[in-house]
Amino acid sequence: MTMNLLNQKELNGLDEQPDYLFTLSGGAVACMVNSEIGAVLAVMRRNVRWGVHYASDDEQIEHSLIISFKELRKKIFSWQKHWHTIDPVLYLQPFLDVIKSDETGAPITGVALSSVYKILNLQILDSKTVNVDNALHLIVDAVTSCRFEVTDPASEEVVLMKILQVLLACMKNKASVSLNNHHVCSIVNTCFRVVHQASSKSELLQRISRHTMHELVRCIFSHLPDLGDERHDLDHGNRPSPNIEDDGTVQNHTLEEKQYVDGYASADSDISKNENAHGKDSTSSGDSSMMDPYGVPAMVEIFHFLCSLLNVMENIEVGPRSNPIAYHEDVPLFALGLINSAIELGGAYFGNHPKLLALIQEELFYNLMQFGLSMSPLILSTVCSIVLNLYHHLRTKLKLQLEAFISNVLLRIAQSKYGASYQQQEVAMEALIDFCRQPMFVIELYANYDCDISCSNVFEGLANLLSRSAFPVNSPLSAMNTLALDGLTALVQGMAERIGHDSSGLGEPP
Repeated sequence: MTMNLLNQKELNGLDEQPDYLFTLSGGAVACMVNSEIGAVLAVMRRNVRWGVHYASDDEQIEHSLIISFKELRKKIFSWQKHWHTIDPVLYLQPFLDVIKSDETGAPITGVALSSVYKILNLQILDSKTVNVDNALHLIVDAVTSCRFEVTDPASEEVVLMKILQVLLACMKNKASVSLNNHHVCSIVNTCFRVVHQASSKSELLQRISRHTMHELVRCIFSHLPDLGDERHDLDHGNRPSPNIEDDGTVQNHTLEEKQYVDGYASADSDISKNENAHGKDSTSSGDSSMMDPYGVPAMVEIFHFLCSLLNVMENIEVGPRSNPIAYHEDVPLFALGLINSAIELGGAYFGNHPKLLALIQEELFYNLMQFGLSMSPLILSTVCSIVLNLYHHLRTKLKLQLEAFISNVLLRIAQSKYGASYQQQEVAMEALIDFCRQPMFVIELYANYDCDISCSNVFEGLANLLSRSAFPVNSPLSAMNTLALDGLTALVQGMAERIGHDSSGLGEPP
């Protein structure tokens, strides 16, 4: 039963680390690596291309890829007592050579990827392993430049799933701190390209690729609280060079498709040619920080990339095999979900890094305002969730942005006279009530906006809306009336709780 569960997890691209692997001895590790060597060789021998060839003097000649596996097999059992002292490149390189080779078909490439994934899960790679940084870099380079000959769509999808597995395993591995900013950007970009290509393939690949992107974003931005306050450092020097471009490609690190894998090239061209100064001000060689252990520079590039996905949605061309729904609603929802995950994990620590904060204040909120007026209640709900998270973590740095969103999106949609559907009105009203239930929101709203002559009377507008909407006029009591009454109750309760308290610290986080 345990093995069946583990196999199912591997198929679905899930990233849990099996507990039983933590106690493996060096001999057991050697046996498992030997098993993976045998699996790759067995698949290669099925193809006549990898059979024995004869020279003019009848001398048998084997392919270099097969020879490298056989040489590795001779060594692994002599390492079993001191496995952590062995350079991982020695036992990874043959598998990586297969992954990079354009002579191998999808079945062989898939088995080699599974072997690398298994080795990563053995937990023999950690921050103390010799040359671990180079080993992880080689894995990322090989997988992001993977080339294979497509024989049928099903085998192609299996390889794409395994690519996602290995890249996520790299980020989840204990030694991932050795990855640099450039490689982390390459990982995210490669996974996104698979997501884009999956729109014309099976639903299973679509779901797994999107799940992997979410896991990557969570893994990367969960590292943000561990980084120091770099506001002073980031205020000086050049902006980190962008490794992720607005068209969804990575400079110098792309999946090598050409005539082997159809679809990736079109995936790049389908994405909007959105170009802005943010991504064009620097060159790939302009900042050595991209070669440093991953941190803020990679997060800035990735978060900008996620924001740029919202910029390009209206220009995406839908191909004949693509699902239009995926582009009209699912794609912006996917991008918004990734952004929300990043904010949930990074939280208030976004405010410690000026470049990340600037992306939220400018590009992100511009897009949130646009998508907040979408006809889709689901998109509006997702946008409201993001804004509520931003209010909770960063409200002292987003005064004008929050004013604009509440006044021009929520208060406007919640009023039927502006032509919003009943579902949109309900979502907007629910979002307003969620805000009213936040500690200090009511008082902060009045003090920071209505008492500021440069701002609009947001509190007054909210109170008027809730008062008008709480009681039915010439109609039966509706769910909207009940919602408004709940909001009015929360509004009054917020004012009552403030009575008798010191008025200092308005606007500060709870």
